[in-house]
Amino acid sequence: MKIFNYNTAHAFARPSMQGWLVVFVCGFLTVCIIGLALCIGVWLVFKVLRRLPTVTLPDWDVTVLSNAGVVLQIAAVFGALLATVMVLDLARRMRQEARVPGHHAIIGDYEHSAFYKTWHAQPVLPTGKPVRLSAYGFGPTNAQVALWQQFIGRYDELIAAATRSLLAEGHPLEGCESVTLTPSGITLTRDGQMHLGFEFASVPENFWKSEADEPYPTASFTSALELKSTEWLKPYG
Repeated sequence: MKIFNYNTAHAFARPSMQGWLVVFVCGFLTVCIIGLALCIGVWLVFKVLRRLPTVTLPDWDVTVLSNAGVVLQIAAVFGALLATVMVLDLARRMRQEARVPGHHAIIGDYEHSAFYKTWHAQPVLPTGKPVRLSAYGFGPTNAQVALWQQFIGRYDELIAAATRSLLAEGHPLEGCESVTLTPSGITLTRDGQMHLGFEFASVPENFWKSEADEPYPTASFTSALELKSTEWLKPYG
């Protein structure tokens, strides 16, 4: 018989008194079980040692009720602490994951993260493909929008410059017949610069043994959209 109708996934999706109670009960029962096992173990050890004439043990006047009372107090404190930490962690994660939708006439729809103080959008490139755009702030600023418009206006020129630099002699895909780079993520930095991450298509396609071995091509532009640097980042791990 169920004591109450409980949906675990729903309760642990956000802080709630129901979730707090469940974690408290779990922590409480865990300590009670461990405490009971320890008490039984200690009692058995003392039982054996008292039969040995060469061993002198203190004459402790400890009753079952007093032992039970100590275990229950420890269990209650542990359960309350565990449940409170769980609720605080859920609240922190909710703040991290919270997104506030917004719209800009040029950038389009975006989401603002108050916890990280960043906004994210998926505007469309001149190629017709959407790209992940991220920047600091509560929403697109005039400076960020101006930089984005300049980038779109000079898109072919800037991507060609980054591509030439990334595919210069000695690049990791030099053994491929052809390589096509496409922007997959763009970040507008606090100091007005722009960082691009690319995904690539190569011939042959299976040039790498696994996706974990694939390098990640990146390019950085100054606030005046001059190519600052390019780099093939090594896979993490």
